[in-house]
Amino acid sequence: MPPPTIAQQLAAKQREISVAEFFERNRQILGFDNLQRALLTTVKEAVDNGLDACGDAGLLPEVQVEIAKEGEDRFRVAVTDNGPGILRREIPNVFARLLYGSRFHANRQARGQQGIGISAAVLYANLTTARPVKVVSKVAEEEVAHVLELSIDTQKNQPRVVSDDLLVWDRPSGTRVELLLKARYIRGRQSAYEYLRGTAIVNPHARILLTEPDGTRITFERATTELPPACHETPPHPFGLELGELGYYLKASKRPTVLEFLTKDLQGVSLRTAKEVVTAAGVKGSDAPGTVLGEPQERLLAALRDAPLVAPSAEGLSPIGALLIKRGLRNVLGDLRPEFFAPPVSRPPKVRGGFPFMVEVGLVYGGGLPADQAVQVLRFANRVPLLFQQGACAITNAISNLDWRRYGLEQKGGSGLPIGPALILVHVASTKVPFTSEAKEAIAEDPEIDKEVTLALQSAARHLRTHLSRKSRRAFANEKFAIIQKILPKLAEKTSHLVGKPVPDLTPVVTRIMDVVSLESPVVSEPAGVRVPVEVTNYTPRARVLELFLEMPPDDLRLATIDPAPDGTDPDLGRAWWTLAKLAPNGRTRVTLGFPPKTDLDESDFDWYVAGVDEAHLLGADPLPGDWEVRLPRTIVEAAEQAAAEEAAGTADETEVDYDAAEASAHAGDEE
Repeated sequence: MPPPTIAQQLAAKQREISVAEFFERNRQILGFDNLQRALLTTVKEAVDNGLDACGDAGLLPEVQVEIAKEGEDRFRVAVTDNGPGILRREIPNVFARLLYGSRFHANRQARGQQGIGISAAVLYANLTTARPVKVVSKVAEEEVAHVLELSIDTQKNQPRVVSDDLLVWDRPSGTRVELLLKARYIRGRQSAYEYLRGTAIVNPHARILLTEPDGTRITFERATTELPPACHETPPHPFGLELGELGYYLKASKRPTVLEFLTKDLQGVSLRTAKEVVTAAGVKGSDAPGTVLGEPQERLLAALRDAPLVAPSAEGLSPIGALLIKRGLRNVLGDLRPEFFAPPVSRPPKVRGGFPFMVEVGLVYGGGLPADQAVQVLRFANRVPLLFQQGACAITNAISNLDWRRYGLEQKGGSGLPIGPALILVHVASTKVPFTSEAKEAIAEDPEIDKEVTLALQSAARHLRTHLSRKSRRAFANEKFAIIQKILPKLAEKTSHLVGKPVPDLTPVVTRIMDVVSLESPVVSEPAGVRVPVEVTNYTPRARVLELFLEMPPDDLRLATIDPAPDGTDPDLGRAWWTLAKLAPNGRTRVTLGFPPKTDLDESDFDWYVAGVDEAHLLGADPLPGDWEVRLPRTIVEAAEQAAAEEAAGTADETEVDYDAAEASAHAGDEE
């Protein structure tokens, strides 16, 4: 028998490689390339699973993370959640089988979508310590919890059950996973602590407890009891679909006709539009979807791209929302006491590759944030912090490419991360986030995502520019006011002495020089409660009729006692408004808000607006935005029109200093 040829010898060595075996040899792909990162990835995957489970069950999450040192570079990580638990038959597959999960094919937002995360952590633990993972899980319908010890057969990508037991667990439901792995624990920007801190910001409805190796216990309390909006699975949107993807959906569809496929398996396609699409494509609407192949399939895709489709639905997404972004930031950054929280931005949903996505941005400035360093960037995808590969992320690139010098921050050459006491939060929510790798640590470059992130950043940055401009104007006005109060009386006193007349009342002069309507709204915490005394002062030379508006968190507005009572409120939007009595020059009025003791409020929770005066003459508040859509009282409109007309004509009633009247008044006082 002739010896085997080289081709035969090579063919004999060929064999199938399981996905578990592949990742065992390429663990760096999953985020286990060094000891520090391995621990963080393990915590991340376990916590993400717990938060997703609670979200699916409609429960307020409570997640406990315990990290204990077990020897040289060995740590025991245990993560416990209060979710619905896992059925006994599913536990081995969930924790010890890669690419097994319930969310990969679901077109809705979720943290874990690939079925790799927690099982990859189990694989790493098995590999580095040869110890099985211990899983305890209890569902509400059962009296006891199931306790399993598991490992992974990497050659077959199958779970091995090392032990199986029952446990009386004092929880209605939940899951605990405990792993022993080779790792390293540090405190820093890329640590388990920072990951949980970031998670608490974008999941303000969660309570997270961390026990560090030295026994230190840290609790991130929930900032709200309001659950995020539920995600509903939605069909893909035609915009952005590739030809191969459309072919896959056509082949997999169980609809009897192409028309039904277009209207029911895709979103945004009405029946009328579907008929126009099949006509333009030269396809019969009564044909079976699987029969549309080749050139007809290309024409169908072209017709879909040209059709007037309905905008994508956001039902598959769970954005954080402007109010909760602000609450989450304030809750976690409380010790830094930022001076300014820009109104968070939530962009409308868009589509890339047939999948909807949304971008949200939050920005804070000042307080204890370092002024001589690059701004802090918090990146998130589907409510999950992204701590690694910042330089390779589309979010970082969008921030670096924006010219922040236009908005008041330093930036060398107009590119790169700006420098200043600011923190920028960017959250991308999508049913399919385009990560750069399976480790899910950075978002890949994409024109649609880049455009939306840039637009959201610009919107938040404009608020920062307004704040800095207002801060500068307020500082200038305060400085001018202080100088006027210090110098004018001395000047008037000396001048009056020289001309032999009494010192006049300087109020009209001060008012004319200042020429602003000022609003001050300090938040005063007292044992009896939190008080917000709002003072509105008319430092302009004409009498003014003003309308005062307040916008604040709706839940806090419902707790408030207000004196005087507002003329109108909208509790659902957290709005209230007053028509103030006519304020004479240098006139002042007050509105007082009271709240129960220990109410968590600061000045950034109150947005004040004034109608009846333009921005150039307004200090401490903003002009009323157009999106309030309120109808101002006729007195406000008439007063504003009259003031504008007088200012344009140069006939405004500005009170001059009357030395003769002042002298007569002084003599009258002497006679008395």
